[in-house]
Amino acid sequence: MKSLLFLLPLFSFTTLTAQQFKYDNVTYQTVYTDDLCDKLKENPGFTLLDVRSYGEHFDTSSNMYFNLGYLKNSEHIPINELSKRWRELEALKDKPVFIYCSHSQRSRRASKMLADSGFTKIYNINGGMTRLLLNRIELPECFNTMYETKMPYSIVSPAYMISKAQQNIPWTIVDLRDDSSYNAISSHEKNNTQGRLQAAMHIPFSELESKLSMIPKNKAVLFVDGYGEESPKAADLLVKKGYKDVSCLLDGMSAWDEYLQDNKNDSKLMTIKPFPYSIISATRFDKLMKKQPGTILIDVRNADQFSNQSKNYWENLGRLKGAVNIPFEKFEEGIKEKKYSKNSPIILYTFSSQNEVFEAAKKLKESGYLNVSVLLGGIWNMRWTAYNIKEKLYLKDWVTDIPEQNQ
Repeated sequence: MKSLLFLLPLFSFTTLTAQQFKYDNVTYQTVYTDDLCDKLKENPGFTLLDVRSYGEHFDTSSNMYFNLGYLKNSEHIPINELSKRWRELEALKDKPVFIYCSHSQRSRRASKMLADSGFTKIYNINGGMTRLLLNRIELPECFNTMYETKMPYSIVSPAYMISKAQQNIPWTIVDLRDDSSYNAISSHEKNNTQGRLQAAMHIPFSELESKLSMIPKNKAVLFVDGYGEESPKAADLLVKKGYKDVSCLLDGMSAWDEYLQDNKNDSKLMTIKPFPYSIISATRFDKLMKKQPGTILIDVRNADQFSNQSKNYWENLGRLKGAVNIPFEKFEEGIKEKKYSKNSPIILYTFSSQNEVFEAAKKLKESGYLNVSVLLGGIWNMRWTAYNIKEKLYLKDWVTDIPEQNQ
């Protein structure tokens, strides 16, 4: 949120199920990662339950991006087996059980299932392993005693990167994106929206093995990419080649860009931003909409998604308040019909972070519109952020007309 915000878009990390938060603190309790350690202390004899897949839990997924580590001494029952295996947990019916997954969609389903089966002290860990990793530097020391991984490299957050830079700790940063994405000239417009770190050297992942001599062995190495998919493979390769201190940035430059939306960067890790329109987080969206009440909000999803009529029920998430629908396939003619002032602030969004919304922003800028922004992660991330990040619940009020099954 993932972005993640972000994320690959946060949506792509989850199974294709709708976001449902209506059972939070009703059928089961929730706990933010910020408060997890204190809540565990308040509940002696607790059990941790991981409902991710076998590959995720044991850090053996063939898609290395999904290997995020795990919490020590966790019980493990994958969500798709829980309906048949929940009786293995019957001794815990009146004891505290804390459930987690990668982004807390599956864990919410599991929490509801166990609560409906008579378990009385169920806690969903909001945001899951991804959120724990992204804000681990702000968490109490107990997180470091709870976290384990079988991976031979580290996964770090943007905040951790900044803390290292502030301490002047040397780091060789390697950007693995392809040439077109790195130089913001990709035919896939979404790839052009990310900045690049001035301190990073550029070695495309496809060329990494042939250019290992460029990366010193006597320094810590950090890999960044676009969305976090290639850096784990690169890190694993370096470890096998004898490098000792290797890390990768969770969710890549997409996580870095989203973090800087809401946090100050007091470090040497300056970012070059080449694109002509703005990318805004859910939090910044809220601030801009309140500061500029006349902002035009455009939903570029298909009409069936906008009206909650999609055949894929999980796509029916309502809409943002005040939004008008101009589907991407009719975007240019739709904008002409609206006759908006070229000076008007405009924010575009879609379901998550599909390429179409970035293409639409590009079209507006090329047509002379001066104040164009894209909501990172779309309506999916707006809801995810509201319910999974502490003190962000107010963001839920931006989403309206959510069908009952997806509330």
